[in-house]
This record gives sequence, C-alpha cells and structure tokens, in this order.
Amino acid sequence: MIPFTEDTDIGFMDELKASYELQEALWWKGYHMFFSGIWRVCVAPTHPLAGLLYNSTLPLTSKFSVPYVDLYEMTKVNDSYWDVEELEGSKGRLLPTDKVEPFSQVTINGEPFDTVHDPEFFLTEAYGEDYMTPKPRMDESNSTSSSGSTGTNRTAL
Repeated sequence: MIPFTEDTDIGFMDELKASYELQEALWWKGYHMFFSGIWRVCVAPTHPLAGLLYNSTLPLTSKFSVPYVDLYEMTKVNDSYWDVEELEGSKGRLLPTDKVEPFSQVTINGEPFDTVHDPEFFLTEAYGEDYMTPKPRMDESNSTSSSGSTGTNRTAL
C-alpha cells in the first residue's frame, strides 16, 4: 500500500453484479457506496467510527481529503491482455496477462488478498517510476488541495 495516499483502490473482475445488494450490505455496516465515474465507498455518517474520522464543526471538505475506496473493473480481454478501468499506462488501459496472472498475494491487516502478478510493474505503469514519492494533488483550480497527497493504491487489485 502507498502510505501517503488518501484512498485505496480495489480491482474486481468483470462487472460488479448485484450492486444494489452490495450497497445495502455496506450501508448496514456504516459505509456509503456510490457511483461517480467509478464505484466508490466511504464511511457514512452512521458508521460507529464516523465521529473519530469527521469533525462536524469544520466546513465541508475539499475533494480527495477524506479516506475512501475506489472500485476498478478488470476484464480479461484475451490471452494477451487485461483491460483495467481508468488505467493510463504505456498501452492505455491494457496490461499484459503475464503481469496480471497468475495472481500473487498480499496480506493486509493479517488477511490475504489476491493481487496482480507483478504489483511493481502495475504501480510503475499507473503512476510512474516515482510512485512512492509524495506529490501534492491539484484541485480543479490548479491550486494544491489540503490533502497533500497524490495517487492511489492499486496494490490490492
């Protein structure tokens, strides 16, 4: 995981089936799932920890300054390539199959998860050679946002 980013990205294979049921299940656990170009999940105000994450005395936050999870669709196109939603790598959205399969594993908080076969290749393709160097994120008006971070974490793809 990239420690200085405000979000985590999760890749899912093919299409997100039963999104309503997933939204409902997440809501009951205190999370809000919504579509904004891609599926995203954040902590809802009803979550038991929301009081520790949000300060109700502060004004609404700027974009990118609260923790969230982005969900990216991954589809195997053929024996040679996988299509990864939103990827802007050297071959556009395509990743060579040998960099995706066979899946490797990462452990996050003691739980194993599948990830791409070559996470370093993926991160370099997605974010460049300096993906572990913090960079301020720019907002729509080209000024630095208050988050002071950039990029996302797709190692759990």
